[in-house]
Amino acid sequence: MPGTDAVILAPGRVSTMMTIRDVLGPDYRKPSMNLGWAGRGESAADLAPRIAATTARIAAQYPADSMHWFKGPSDFGQDFIRIPADPGALVEMIDASFDRSSGYPNRTLLSLFLYDDSPEQSQAELSIGVGSGSTNNISLRLTDDFPLGSPAGAARLFVDLVRIWQPDLAVFQTMSAIKATMGKGHVNHAGYLAWVSATAYGPEPETDREIVLPHGEGWVYVAREWTDQGVVALFEDLVRGGAHRVNARPDVQNPPHVPEGYPAGLEDLDRLVSWGEPGSSPPD
Repeated sequence: MPGTDAVILAPGRVSTMMTIRDVLGPDYRKPSMNLGWAGRGESAADLAPRIAATTARIAAQYPADSMHWFKGPSDFGQDFIRIPADPGALVEMIDASFDRSSGYPNRTLLSLFLYDDSPEQSQAELSIGVGSGSTNNISLRLTDDFPLGSPAGAARLFVDLVRIWQPDLAVFQTMSAIKATMGKGHVNHAGYLAWVSATAYGPEPETDREIVLPHGEGWVYVAREWTDQGVVALFEDLVRGGAHRVNARPDVQNPPHVPEGYPAGLEDLDRLVSWGEPGSSPPD
């Protein structure tokens, strides 16, 4: 099991953290962080520490105790349920979410929502379909007002999620950029941020449109231009360079080692990446 202790941000940083809108500018739609990996069977007891660490880490982007996670209703008319803090109760909730009848045996079907006091306006949605011996995916969908932080801050959150889950591939991207790449070549790791596991894929082709930060058994890739247009141009470069197809991985995962801490060079991203609206700058 990797390090699953949530990283809690310094109190003074949370109130000044930049939102996704601040960082990506106006021309994007539907941002998300998506993690995927091949077959890796896990029980509810295996998954509980990962899910607890994930929800704590995302909530830590906000002031302490201001946000809470709720499980979405299973059927129409049911209420949202606050996810339990008790480890045993969390294991029971996860076990009850396993789909044991479909084509993905023993895969969770969990939808979690981040709210302040009551389930009215969600700030983030976490879809968790994991525990399967075939295909596993997590999608963290974010609002424009989500306190992402600067590129370096966003990369810290991203790397923390990678450490918790040990995926084959993870990408911070927008739906608008994905749509703009359709028909331009095979799907690859292009995104604002990406993680590629060395145990599932080989090294990717080099391009001056992204920064490469080796980290454990894999690489963190950072687009140099944080706009949808920049990500589309990166996608096209990777296609021409022969980047791996995202589905070209072993059927059974060899989980990569993702060390504690962050890759060397991450602290320089704010000055190496073109980001934000013209004239914007990080808060003091």
